[in-house]
Amino acid sequence: MNDLYLEIVSPEAILFEGPVGMVDIPGTVGRFTILRDHAPIVSTLSAGRVRVISKDGRELFFPCREGVVECKDNHLTLLIDHHQSEGVKPSDF
Repeated sequence: MNDLYLEIVSPEAILFEGPVGMVDIPGTVGRFTILRDHAPIVSTLSAGRVRVISKDGRELFFPCREGVVECKDNHLTLLIDHHQSEGVKPSDF
């Protein structure tokens, strides 16, 4: 069984990388959720919060101004416009 692997990358840093249970994303035309074995997708993101449920059940939030998402073969990459002043730093994890 392949886990869903997530990378959240901003211009400043890699904010998160690792296996997750699910990711809820603020898409340009509405929120959507990515689970393991999701169909391939590329989409744009709007302002909001990315919600991540880790493999151990922790709920994490990442503020997002805008960005893009790609999911293929259980590998999910979010490239987001995020500034460390918005409250989440790589050292928080």
